[in-house]
Amino acid sequence: MTQNKSEKSGSYYVKKLWSNIYIRNIIYAIIIFVIIIFASKWFLSCFTRHGESNPVPDFKGMYVDDVKQIADENNLRIEVSDSIFTINSPAGTVLEQHPKANTQVKKNRMIYLTINCISPKKVEVPNVVGYSLRQAKAVLGSKGIKVGKITYKPDMAMNNVIGQISKDVETGRFVTNEDNAKPIIYFGDDVELIVGLGDNPSECYTYVPNVVGRDINEAKSILIESYLNVGKIIYDSTIKTTEDKQNAVVKTQYPSGVASTRRFLGDYVDITLTIKK
Repeated sequence: MTQNKSEKSGSYYVKKLWSNIYIRNIIYAIIIFVIIIFASKWFLSCFTRHGESNPVPDFKGMYVDDVKQIADENNLRIEVSDSIFTINSPAGTVLEQHPKANTQVKKNRMIYLTINCISPKKVEVPNVVGYSLRQAKAVLGSKGIKVGKITYKPDMAMNNVIGQISKDVETGRFVTNEDNAKPIIYFGDDVELIVGLGDNPSECYTYVPNVVGRDINEAKSILIESYLNVGKIIYDSTIKTTEDKQNAVVKTQYPSGVASTRRFLGDYVDITLTIKK
C-alpha cells in the first residue's frame, strides 16, 4: 500500500507540473533549443565537408612541373607568388610554400610557392690583384662571387693576389687580369686566384683547419682562409638526392685537422660528406 501510494504521489506531481502551462512552455523551449543546436552542427558539418581534408605534400626542392603533377593528384591548385635567387638550390625549384607541408587543407586549396629564379643573376668581376688573399675573398664575396682554386707562384708578395682568372659567360672565354677586360660571370660562380708564395721557404706552410661538421660552403671558405684548396669531394651512402647534398656536412677530411698537421700553401684537402644528423 505504501509503495502504490508513493508511485501515485510521484505521478500526481508530474501531471500537476505538466498541467502548468508556464512549465510546459519552458520544457518545449529547451527541447526546441537542443534540436536547433544539433541541426546547426549537422548543417555546418555537411556545408564545410567536415573531416574531408588532406595534408599538403612537401614541395620544397622540387621542380615546378613536378609540383603541378602532384598537386593535380591531390586535388590542389598551385600559384608561383614570388621568385628569388640563391646559389644553394637548382634553378626553378621550390624554396618555400604556403601553407607549409603536412598542413590539413580541403580540396581545391591554393598553394602559393616561392621558387628559385630560372635565369641566374650576372655580375661583373672586380679586379682584386694587389689585395691580400683575405681582402680579395671579402671583395669578391660582396659581389656574390666565390674564390675557387688558389694557385701559388713564386713572388715576393706572399699571400697577395698576383693574378686572377674567370670564365666570361657571354663570350665563353677565360679572362685574366692581363686582358684589361671586365668579365661577366653568374652570381655564385668561382674566380681562380694566383697568389704570391713569398721568398722564405720556411713560411710556405699552413696548418690544416678542422672542417668536420661544416657544410660544403663553410668548409671551402675556411680552407681558403687557411690558404688551402678543396680536393676530392666524396658523398657517402646516406646522400641520395639533390636535397641531401644541400643539407650535407663534412664527415671526414684528409689530411685531418689536428693542431700539428701542416701542409704546403695551396695543397688540397679531401672531404667526405654525409647527411646532417
